[in-house]
Amino acid sequence: MDPLILKTATAVSQISFFSSFAEMKEELCRSLPENCRIVAIIDEKVDVFYGYLFPYEKITVVADERAKTMATVERITRRLMEMKAGRDTFLLGIGGGITTDICGFVASIYKRGVSFGFVPTTLLAMVDAAIGGKNGVNVDGYKNMLGTITQPQFVISCPAFLSSFQKSEICKSVPEVLKTRLIGGKSIEEVADFFGNTDSLKGLEDGRLLGFIREAAEVKCRVVASDERESGCRRILNLGHTFAHALERCSGNRLSHGEAVGIGLVLAAKNGGAGRMTESIAAVLKQLGLPSQIPENLEITELNRAVLQDKKNSGTHLNLVVIDEAGKISLKQKLVKDLIWG
Repeated sequence: MDPLILKTATAVSQISFFSSFAEMKEELCRSLPENCRIVAIIDEKVDVFYGYLFPYEKITVVADERAKTMATVERITRRLMEMKAGRDTFLLGIGGGITTDICGFVASIYKRGVSFGFVPTTLLAMVDAAIGGKNGVNVDGYKNMLGTITQPQFVISCPAFLSSFQKSEICKSVPEVLKTRLIGGKSIEEVADFFGNTDSLKGLEDGRLLGFIREAAEVKCRVVASDERESGCRRILNLGHTFAHALERCSGNRLSHGEAVGIGLVLAAKNGGAGRMTESIAAVLKQLGLPSQIPENLEITELNRAVLQDKKNSGTHLNLVVIDEAGKISLKQKLVKDLIWG
């Protein structure tokens, strides 16, 4: 499958897709720069299952939102210093979105910046987190309060990594696919039919999976290329995420990112007045075995307080990405007190 080229004002990234580990390894060898020291920042669980694919020096990380902090960044930085890693070091992020976010952030700031690339190993990272150059860590449970926008040199996606996941875990990442389908004006029912009616291993063998991953990446690349710094249209990629980040924090991360995004998509439709789309998204989430409503134990006042920390806000207003009745995505200014949560 031909690679996508993401060209921005600051960098050019190549996003490639391969169905087998053999093809992935060949592309990785071609993509890694010569005469550079390679250090892999790798999810410790991924290292157990797939570490043999990556014969490089490694620093392992715990892929947990609670570990996505400056303390982890400092630990990795000190380890790089102990290794005497210079500016000719290339950092290779291997894992899900937490791992790639941390790796990209460290690479952006270590010795004022070193080059890096990603091998995402989760569906969520393949379709969203590893693409677009956003890197960061959380502060006090608030998502990505510290971060950079720096593009990786490459992203190499291979769905074969998903064979170690249960179908239910894979489905938790599908809301990020739904998000890009909604932005692109395509059917979300088609995605639900595929993921909801197939077991994980059969799905890996189906070329449609690679097609869904590439399609989501294409949407994100197209938007990022036109607005890398998120001063305008890139904000639409946050569809569902203002709600999702608040839900994650207030649930103590008992809701996964994907589950929270799914609920966030429903709320984006409700707050945009899109009644039929609200019902369609909720039905798709049910088919995938995912929640479509906020947990009953969450307090609206706490959710509103969390929403106020959203990075896209201006003054007292939320810059909220919503789905309107015409099925289109738009940016809407709202006061926190006017938000619809249920």
